[in-house]
Amino acid sequence: MIGQEPNRPNFPYSGGVYAGLMGFFCLLFSASVLAQSLPVSFPLLTDNLRREQLMGRFPLFYSFQHFPLTVTDIAGEYSPSDSLAFLPFGKPLGAEGKKVQVRLVPLQLSQNYNASHPYGWGDGPLLSARGFQHLVEFGIHTRIGPVHLQLYPQIHTAQNLPFQEYNPELPELYFKRIANFIGRLDIPVRPGSDRIRRILPGNSHVKVHFGAFAAGISTENLWWGPGKQQALLISDNAEGFLHGTIHSRKPVKTGIGHFEGQYFLGKLENSNLPYYSDGSFDRYRDYPDDWRYVTGVSVSYSPVWIKGLSLGLGRTFTMYRRKLEEDGWRAWFPIFEGLQKEQVGLDASRARETDQHFTIFSRWVVPAARMEVYGEFIRTDHALNWRELLLNPEHSRGYTLGFSKLVPLTKGDQIYIQLEMTQTENSVNNLVKYEGGNLNLNHGGLGLYENFQVVHGLTQRGQVLGSGLGHSGNSARITLSKVRGLNQYGLSLERLTRDANFFNYNYANGVEVLRWVDLSLGAHWEQQYDRLLVAADARLIRSHNYNYAVKQSNSLGSTGYKKSNFHSRLKLAYLF
Repeated sequence: MIGQEPNRPNFPYSGGVYAGLMGFFCLLFSASVLAQSLPVSFPLLTDNLRREQLMGRFPLFYSFQHFPLTVTDIAGEYSPSDSLAFLPFGKPLGAEGKKVQVRLVPLQLSQNYNASHPYGWGDGPLLSARGFQHLVEFGIHTRIGPVHLQLYPQIHTAQNLPFQEYNPELPELYFKRIANFIGRLDIPVRPGSDRIRRILPGNSHVKVHFGAFAAGISTENLWWGPGKQQALLISDNAEGFLHGTIHSRKPVKTGIGHFEGQYFLGKLENSNLPYYSDGSFDRYRDYPDDWRYVTGVSVSYSPVWIKGLSLGLGRTFTMYRRKLEEDGWRAWFPIFEGLQKEQVGLDASRARETDQHFTIFSRWVVPAARMEVYGEFIRTDHALNWRELLLNPEHSRGYTLGFSKLVPLTKGDQIYIQLEMTQTENSVNNLVKYEGGNLNLNHGGLGLYENFQVVHGLTQRGQVLGSGLGHSGNSARITLSKVRGLNQYGLSLERLTRDANFFNYNYANGVEVLRWVDLSLGAHWEQQYDRLLVAADARLIRSHNYNYAVKQSNSLGSTGYKKSNFHSRLKLAYLF
């Protein structure tokens, strides 16, 4: 529980979603081998695997666009001479070779710190908060025939110290202009006003393995897309949600290439918290007391004719539980409906009250140049038809572009260059389309994650499932590292524009505000000490025009408030 938040509605373990999940998976039992999942945010290993691909030492048909990964399948791709093949994963409890096998999974300890105000994203249940946060993860993995049970709970604590959540000098009109944003997305600026202590199921699951696939029930964090800093649709920016899933454990080989994918259906919960911790301006928010059903499908394809290229797409639908009761089984599978409103029917689309997101992504690895390029493009809201899509492709869109390259040095060292930018700010045509206050009162100008029908948006307990940049942030980061094997250290520069839609819709309508921009310099260090993996990050941040307010104006222009911040992140993982 966070602070004094009210009790959430209990998940209906008899009937409802649970019965549907069990019925969906009851026929999927088959044979398998012991295989534990590698959590999305696990330190060092995933990034090292991508570097191994750049050097041509790991199969190119792994797209690295669907996570979590399966440890056994990854280790099987290495020869005995490779150091990563000998990393111990899962110390057996008792003799090996028995029908029932139990292993310890890695112990993980995480610490986050923000000195002045919230900064950072990712790492599952870690929140956007000031002060120290700690996360402990530990557990076991058990195999009983084809059934795999992983219990990987999390203990999370956070100081959740106070900070300036809004500037009281901002005019009332500012808060009216952003009413649509703060009333159409459940992401509180501060998660309550109390210290946070909670125990979560974490990256736990029970699954049945059959061939290259697995099916079961899970609370694991997921990640779709090629991005390293951001995934626009599904990421580990929020704590894992309860879901049933069927997915590939490793690339599936066919005559035309390799395929990976996932289908899930699950439950998203609400934060039950005010947008500002003091409850100010909550008159602009009116949320139903109802959990949300979410379902999604994603597929990636690595063609046999173009080595290193992978193409993917994903689609999700979110709706309130009451719509499942009203529409019956037909409402459970909107994921397979047409992509255009004309195909579904305008009246049916409105009556269903769903929130749709659709994403396409790609990654191309070129070992000869030791480089990769990747990108993701996402849209929310159906296009009316193909004509509207072609004329207005930027409506309600976001995108990520990235590039990585290794430059060999002497004695096995390499320089690792990484660039990634993400934009979730509304496009210009969206701003023009919904200009003015009248249109902005309903659904005008809503961003990538806000929705006027599913007003909690694409969130889980107060955090966006996709990008960690808030309502409409933009980021650009360049990272320079020196690497050898699993180990690396280096520096990074980043520019982060906070919630650009807030600025755009106020400035366009005559409210005097300034664009809030964070400039930061970071240092990172990752090291393996036998069974201990260490990842540390520290970042100095200078916030310009903090909270958008104008400090003073004169003939030379307006100036805002500046604020300095320090952010650090430490992660330890011990392999038993």
